[in-house]
Amino acid sequence: MATKLLSEKVAAGVDIFPIYSIHRDSGQVKGVNAASMIVKTEERKIQQVNDVLRQTNTEFEPRVVSFKPFRINQEFKEWVTTSVA
Repeated sequence: MATKLLSEKVAAGVDIFPIYSIHRDSGQVKGVNAASMIVKTEERKIQQVNDVLRQTNTEFEPRVVSFKPFRINQEFKEWVTTSVA
């Protein structure tokens, strides 16, 4: 998924973390090994990120949450903007 996001220029970078996820499923609490990703992109690309994740992983509905940065340094902002252009 990360490689596809980068190759389609909807992400400048992706950080992947192995996690143990505990959630409610069909009224039961379940725990599973999973992965979580931080996708570095621009706000205008979030829908495309969601679309790529849906196309790449048809087993699960992607859970996409976006955060608006309170502060971002100029070099990082320029890198993201250039990378997804």
